[in-house]
Amino acid sequence: MTALRRSSVFAAMVAALAATAGGAAPAQSLPTVGRYVALGDSAAAVGSLDKLQPGSPLFCTRAADNYPSVLARTLAVREFADASCSSAKTTHMTEPQPGEGSSPNPPQFDALTPDTDLVTLTIGANDIGPFNVNGITDPMLDTIRRRVGAVLDAIHERAPHAIVVLTTYPRYFPPGGGCFGLIDQGGQQRLTDTLRDTAAQHDTRFADNFARTGHDMCQPETDQWVNGPAPKTRTVPLHANVAGQQHIASVVAAALLD
Repeated sequence: MTALRRSSVFAAMVAALAATAGGAAPAQSLPTVGRYVALGDSAAAVGSLDKLQPGSPLFCTRAADNYPSVLARTLAVREFADASCSSAKTTHMTEPQPGEGSSPNPPQFDALTPDTDLVTLTIGANDIGPFNVNGITDPMLDTIRRRVGAVLDAIHERAPHAIVVLTTYPRYFPPGGGCFGLIDQGGQQRLTDTLRDTAAQHDTRFADNFARTGHDMCQPETDQWVNGPAPKTRTVPLHANVAGQQHIASVVAAALLD
């Protein structure tokens, strides 16, 4: 697929998402972005395992086809800094993140500058321990609300002119259904609602890549946007696959039209 064709397909996806959310296709165009900084955990960092970004710490599993990279190419940004890293917590915004096999990932906030135009953030799940979407308690949600809110405030301080977009996590199960011995019990919806509310309270746009159904890990492989425990492609289990990364990028782009 040529770059022009990819851009046209992506634009159509953005228009469809905006029309679904607002009732009509958007009249405005995507903003011009000079410098874009991507922050977050594995939900932002991973993609194809054979397309890791050169020079990034190996343990971060930071891919060249993750959703920030897709978005950066589509927006034709002048400068792109991807600081995301697998297993990151909110503390790794201001502290180095150690890992095996390479030097630590620097504090992710090091990538922020006063002239940053766009910041995307996917974070919070690792702050509440082993991630079980059905086992999220009110205290866990309070932790996410407090810590992610503090991260958003700090981003606005360091990049005061930037549009900031917070994403939620991909949908793992069909509503009320399940697979691999697990059933949706509403935990991920509650997490999404908490992140949406947190974004609204901290002057941040929200990208709801959880809302779309029919592409969870319980679907046939050709329809999946999220991998099951044993993907057949060179991507990461229980994370967005290539199609899923493209979808997340389109949801973030649609948020930029608001």
